[in-house]
Amino acid sequence: MADSFKSTSLLTSPFSIPDPNLPATKTLSRWSDTLINSPPAIIITPNTEQDIVSAIKFAHLNNLTIIPAGGRHNAAVPITSNTLYLDLANLKSIQLDKQASHVHIGGGALTGDVMRYLAQEGYFTAMANSNAVGVVGCLLGGGNCSQNGLIGWMADNVVSFRVVTASGDILDISSSSKGEELTLFNALCGTGHGLCVVVSATMKAYPLSSLNLSPASKDDPSPSIWSRTLIFPPTAIDAAIDAFLAASPPPDPMNVIFGFSRGPPGTPFAGKPIVLLTSTYYGPASEAEASSVGKILFNPSLVEKAVKADTMQVPFANANNAFDPMNVHGGFKSMSSNRFARLSPQALKDAYGKYLAVTDKYPDAVRSALMFHSFNPSKMAEIGATPEGKARFVEARDRGFCTIGVMWSTEPATRDALAALYDEAVAVLQKDDEEAGLPRRVFPGIMKFLPGRRDLLSEEKLAELDRLQEKWNGDGLFWSPYKV
Repeated sequence: MADSFKSTSLLTSPFSIPDPNLPATKTLSRWSDTLINSPPAIIITPNTEQDIVSAIKFAHLNNLTIIPAGGRHNAAVPITSNTLYLDLANLKSIQLDKQASHVHIGGGALTGDVMRYLAQEGYFTAMANSNAVGVVGCLLGGGNCSQNGLIGWMADNVVSFRVVTASGDILDISSSSKGEELTLFNALCGTGHGLCVVVSATMKAYPLSSLNLSPASKDDPSPSIWSRTLIFPPTAIDAAIDAFLAASPPPDPMNVIFGFSRGPPGTPFAGKPIVLLTSTYYGPASEAEASSVGKILFNPSLVEKAVKADTMQVPFANANNAFDPMNVHGGFKSMSSNRFARLSPQALKDAYGKYLAVTDKYPDAVRSALMFHSFNPSKMAEIGATPEGKARFVEARDRGFCTIGVMWSTEPATRDALAALYDEAVAVLQKDDEEAGLPRRVFPGIMKFLPGRRDLLSEEKLAELDRLQEKWNGDGLFWSPYKV
């Protein structure tokens, strides 16, 4: 089948050409089968940046569209018979420079691997909450993380990138770059998909000791994260909502998550609707429990309404392990996210009603969830007020709520119903911001792409993004979620 392509001899790394007659999902495994329309034209697995240069030349010659892939977690990326799937799995190096307080991360490195490596060395950086997500792919979309309130988004912690452009040039770019390369760097910090291939990124690294974390237990000195979780029945929805909103915004080191889901298999709540209220604290356990949010979560009048209440210390390296069951490949999955400045009790309750209606009707939607992440946006607003922060392609930094819809099904009809559910829920949730004159804003890394593009950035920034697309990806070599 290689005969159908021009100049496969150009390729300097392993490649495979899938049988176009096979089911698409048999030739390419990723987190979601959504938008895998056919097998890709070719899968190339580079070992070096020069291998990427050769793949780019090959794509030009054969009129293919390149999709770089790290964690294979983005359900919004379409795979077609014209796709050159550039699998960066072998570019997964992790190198910590303690003297500079930087960590160098390969384009194919996964979140869990980076977190564990850094924790063993006594360091941390801004990371997603899924071990299976590619680090670079996540930070190119802004990178929502549990340390938002302390150090900002992942994109705020990028020091530099090493990239290969559509013309095959290899560039090192940073906030110290000049002209078009500086603008490219800033765009990669937030809306970076589809501009080039990122071979590696360098991020700021912080000593774990700076968090003053408590030990996991009296027998385990591992630095650990304080975690408190309450599970409520649907009848306690009002109390859970009131507690969540009263806890917002939390202290800088704290996250509070409120959500609607159904109990996982193997639990007393399996398949039943539940309401979650959970919090993590990146600091001493005593400080967490003495905080205003800690007092809310331990209030006896709230706890008595819960069917389960747990407090634990989670070793830092294991912070994401609880979400591992969600990382399984296959099925129709998607994620969407919106950012809000305010949420009302009635809007949250109305969204819950919509969630119940759809998940009652479609049994295969049982693993879907709506989650609401509350954090203190002060640090992000502070970063956004600096010249460097203003230049990066993330906006609306003063919004302290991020809602994430995880839609998971096995049937196309359910997939479509869940997509409609999220849109309807957002329309309800958005009303309070709209009444305050605030435009809708999505989170770049977890968004429904076009036509949701208009909710991404200001018109000025979108125009600049269009100009950059023309400059760096004018012939459309790289698939872009933002290109009109």
